[in-house]
Parts: sequence; C-alpha cells; structure tokens
Amino acid sequence: MTIRPFRYVRAASVAEACALLAEHGAGAKLLAGGQSLLPMMNLGLVEPEVVVDVGRIGGIEGVVEDDGHIRIGALTRHRTLERDPVVAAHLPLVSAAARHVGNVRVRVRGTVGGSLSHNDPAAELPLVMAVLEAELTGNGPGGSRTIPWSEFPLTYFTTSLREEEMLTWIRLPKLGRGWGFGFHEVVRRAGDFAIVAAAAAVRLRDGVIEEARVGLTGVADRPVRCTAYEEAVGGRPPDEAAAASGTAVEGLEPVSDTFATAGYRRRIVPVLASRAVVDACTGAGGTA
Repeated sequence: MTIRPFRYVRAASVAEACALLAEHGAGAKLLAGGQSLLPMMNLGLVEPEVVVDVGRIGGIEGVVEDDGHIRIGALTRHRTLERDPVVAAHLPLVSAAARHVGNVRVRVRGTVGGSLSHNDPAAELPLVMAVLEAELTGNGPGGSRTIPWSEFPLTYFTTSLREEEMLTWIRLPKLGRGWGFGFHEVVRRAGDFAIVAAAAAVRLRDGVIEEARVGLTGVADRPVRCTAYEEAVGGRPPDEAAAASGTAVEGLEPVSDTFATAGYRRRIVPVLASRAVVDACTGAGGTA
C-alpha cells in the first residue's frame, strides 16, 4: 500500500496543535506515539493531508496526585502506566490493563491519550476508564473543557472530541480502602487486541458487596458497563458473585468478525466478568 503524500508539522505547544487542527479540519491528524495512526495510514484507512506531531509537547506527560485523584497526561506512555508506583498503589486496575496492551515495543511508544482518542472497541485502556469513571480534559482554540467518560466514546473509532480539540489530561479518582480490582481477557495470542475483556472494581463492607463496577470490551462499538450484573451482585457476599454472572450478557448484541463469532463472545462474557469480580472481591479483602 502506497501512503498518500502529506505535510508534516511538529507542534511546539498544545495551542499550536489545536490551531493547526482548526485550520485543516478533518484533513489533519495528530501523531503522538504512532501506534494507532501509522498502521491505519499504512493500510490506506486514513489519508491525512497534514500530520501534526505532538509527541514532544511539554507539560502533558506523567502521573500527578491531585486532591484525592490521579491525573495522567495524555502523552504518558503505556509503559509508564504499567510501572509507575503511584498508579500501582492507587489505580492497580490501570496497571493491570496496561500490561495487556500490545507488546513492550508498543507500550514504550504508545500513549494513553492516543489510545483513548483512537477508541478501538477492543482496546484495554478505554475499558478501565469506563469502570473507573474517568474525566477527560479536551483542549481547543477556545480553551479547555471537561468531558465525563460516559460522554466521550461515541462509536467505532469516534469520540466526542471536536475536530479542533486534542486530549490533554485524564483524571481518575483514588479508590482506596475496601476496594479491589480484577482484569481478564481472551486473546488469540499475547499482544493481540482482546476478543473480549472484562474489568471490575468492587467495594466491600461488612462482608458484602456494597458497590460493583463491571465493564466489558470487544462486545460493542465502545466499552460497556454491565449494569444488570452490577445490580445483581450488590448486597451479596463475594461467594455468590459468580452465580449471578449470567446477567452480564443482558442487553449485549455482539457481532461476529474474523476473530470470533457473536455466540462465542456471549458465552465467554459471564466467565470473564465473574473472574474479574471474584478477583476484585479477593483484593478488597473478601473471599469468593
């Protein structure tokens, strides 16, 4: 496949990058780690007129503790999420998901902002953002705005970011004492996108599940929350969580593709969802 010629510009600041996006509209694409954009260009799925390199912009990379929250810069590499001690201490679900992203070479280059903005329906990091109820900051020529995760992904490879906006920060709440986390996925081979993945965050109190957040990826055009399963396990002891896992498929209409059939996805959803919840219960201090 021959790549269509394009203009390359290295932006020195967020403001410059957003100005270029506003100037060129749909003809411009941002380049950070290149792990999403370049493969799509190589396949001819995207043919930008202008590629705006934001990979060296300062001030939007790293992990920062912020008044009961963790802020993650959009240019933070997957490898950092995998190994950062602050993330490991307060957001172990993020660390666990990051370890499943591609391979080491991809994780060293790829950025969290690139993954979330790309919004691949089988990607791991968007899934944990749904479970942890992230807030995102989008910057444009008119300033910045906060976007709740529930309003961010729209459909396949599409988000609510405007053409002139770029993602700059992700803000996640610290979930402390009493919370546990679990992450499981099925892949054809290590490093592949998930056929189905499940993530869970569970809070225990007095030996029962006080709150459960359970999410899936690979079953819809964006990550989805298993609200029926969340409600089914609420108020139950951890050892009853697996028995309610059949509710995890309620409302799902997965599609078949070259990797798996819709029927196969429906069969493995309860298995992965219950494993994630059981692990979360164990991490929260309960037995399952």
